Amino acid sequence: MVDFICVIPAREGSTRFPGKLIEDLWGEPVVFHVICSCAKSHAQKVFLATDSEKIKEKIESSILRSKKLSQYQKNKVSIRIVKERSIKTGTDRVAHLIRMLEGEGEKVPEIVVNVQGDEPLISPEIINKVAEALADDTQASISTYGFLSKDLHEFRNPNRVKIVVSQNGDAIYFSRSPIPYGAKNFIIHTGIYAFRKDKLLKFSSLPQSKNEALEKLEQLRAIDNGMKIKVLVGKKKLFPVDTEKDLKFLRNLKKFKR
Repeated sequence: MVDFICVIPAREGSTRFPGKLIEDLWGEPVVFHVICSCAKSHAQKVFLATDSEKIKEKIESSILRSKKLSQYQKNKVSIRIVKERSIKTGTDRVAHLIRMLEGEGEKVPEIVVNVQGDEPLISPEIINKVAEALADDTQASISTYGFLSKDLHEFRNPNRVKIVVSQNGDAIYFSRSPIPYGAKNFIIHTGIYAFRKDKLLKFSSLPQSKNEALEKLEQLRAIDNGMKIKVLVGKKKLFPVDTEKDLKFLRNLKKFKR
């Protein structure tokens, strides 16, 4: 079994949908569903890294009363306030937490899985497999997950990031544009990254790259700096909460309710 921890960056503000992580979804805050999947995965520990006392208090209350998690799983979860002016992205927040933990003398495993707080359909199985994919490829710095889609609406939607993947299963490019041209099955990226700890800390210290600035996709900073990203491609479709419309759509997906 691979040793890893999960970190969920949770910023209260959001350009498109402020406060989305604590909006109600199936009776619990959006981010709570992500926490549950992380806690049920093989992760040794799960950290919610947030800049918000409001999020901290709300999630602590949800965990306390939840019957969806065993006491062992609840004990894996720790909520930490992580806020500095230097933090610009979710990955910056994850890296800052790792530095905090190591400064406190905590031993952090080699693999750190960053799970975005707006991915309520993420499963423990996907989390485990992304961590395993990174452990299996010793040349990779990062691993992530994408699912196959034929939905042209998703293909054209700039909020659904597309991945071009090499024959070896490595990411060539990420884009909000519909790529690659002529594809019948394309790969939609999702909000999960497993990092080697040293690469995570290196990544967060690098300046924004040109492609990252153009696409507004921080994973391009890794590619632009020669980091190899292994892509696990599956069939399970995930659906993040980017907008209020997305949240309404998910509320109607009764079959996904946990």
